[in-house]
Amino acid sequence: MYQAAYACQALLCVPDNETLWQATIRRSGKVIQGVSGLVSAVKGLDLNGFMDGLKRIQQGLAGASEVVDLIVTAFNGATSLTVGGQGFLEGLKEGLSFKRKCAWYPALRGADAFIRDGEFSAFRKLVCEAPCRLDPAFQWGVCQRLGEVASNPVWDALTRRSALAFLGEMYRNDEDWGHQESVREWILIILKQLSSAGGSIQQYVEALHKELQSSIESGLKANLQTRQEGEPIPYPLKVILPSLASPSLLDRVQNKPDVEGTLRQLRKLRLKERGNAVYIQPQAKAGVQAPDDERFPLTEKVDEFLESDQKVFLLLGDSGAGKSTFNLQLECDLWNKYKKTTGRIPLYISLPAIDKPEQDMIAKQLRKYEFTEPEIREMKVHRRFILICDGYDESQQTHNLYMSNRLNQNGEWKARMLISCRSEYLGVDYRDRFQPGDRNQRPEPGQFQEAAITPFTHDQVRDYIKQY
Repeated sequence: MYQAAYACQALLCVPDNETLWQATIRRSGKVIQGVSGLVSAVKGLDLNGFMDGLKRIQQGLAGASEVVDLIVTAFNGATSLTVGGQGFLEGLKEGLSFKRKCAWYPALRGADAFIRDGEFSAFRKLVCEAPCRLDPAFQWGVCQRLGEVASNPVWDALTRRSALAFLGEMYRNDEDWGHQESVREWILIILKQLSSAGGSIQQYVEALHKELQSSIESGLKANLQTRQEGEPIPYPLKVILPSLASPSLLDRVQNKPDVEGTLRQLRKLRLKERGNAVYIQPQAKAGVQAPDDERFPLTEKVDEFLESDQKVFLLLGDSGAGKSTFNLQLECDLWNKYKKTTGRIPLYISLPAIDKPEQDMIAKQLRKYEFTEPEIREMKVHRRFILICDGYDESQQTHNLYMSNRLNQNGEWKARMLISCRSEYLGVDYRDRFQPGDRNQRPEPGQFQEAAITPFTHDQVRDYIKQY
């Protein structure tokens, strides 16, 4: 039912010369206005604009009974098909939720765009706040996507577990999601499929599946038993395996640049340059003024930053404290964890070596590594970066490099930034030079954090001498 409804909605959204599409354009200006806003927002992955587009579509459908009649007419020829023992049209009405007249199909396409770009916070916000969030068809689609993220080995373990945790939340908080029994059944089916697939998250899946099964009601349990006795699973999860290291035939036909090939060369070069240098994990504190006895491992704090929604991490320290050494080691660690085609690209930038880093510094650094202009354009559109900017003080900077490079704005580079600077170089209001947001506006909370490297302890000094 869901798959058929999704396919039909996809066909209805393809602009061509068919009468149905022409009639929809002619009879519902509000719907088209909403679609236009939606398309514009998706190109830049602007969540606020996207949500506004969904609301416009919702308003358009709410008053466009003729459009609904057209959709019903389009499906009248398919009543001979059956889904789960119901007439196809009845099942379709339930899936499309004609009574609510919700825009769940474009909402799911927006969710796909956020997943594609790894913007899972935006994905979650969309799911929880979309006008069609209570539509069962929308919820089925959301569950399918969460299951596919969880099953996909391309994503890191934390992302896959987070997808499973979201499924668990939707199941447990049934009241918040409109008491959709078919959706709860679908969640258990997804977990059942994942538990038999093996892999690094299998134990987590099995524990969650067992927990949710222990709370199911008698009616839902009967439905699941019926499925286990031979009824086919309604929709097998699509597991996307990592892409091949070499460019595909389609990529070659479309003349797409082999970005991964050049990235492999860069990775090899940077790891070779780092070699087996002696390295001691540094300790840090929450800021220059924080007491020295409140130390924490700097690497763990940076890992937490990279897994969060924060955009800028400022690393402070005295001259010779080990900021550059830490940055180079971080780059090495990230290259060792790098995943082809979907992984965030670590890019170390020595700011004093870049001419005017306040303007397009990512492209300038990539040119230094001999990336071609088509490769640079390809990565700007399709890839994400972890910028490791070293030596803010040595480059005599006063600009906010995050803002002047327009990072994470529509059509610009997608990146997280770690930037290091000597403590004594900064003045009283130094945060304005680093945190996202205009100086004249209040910065967004939770987008920035800082840490200051602390001096080595006696034990760390002895460990360093021993390694050396």
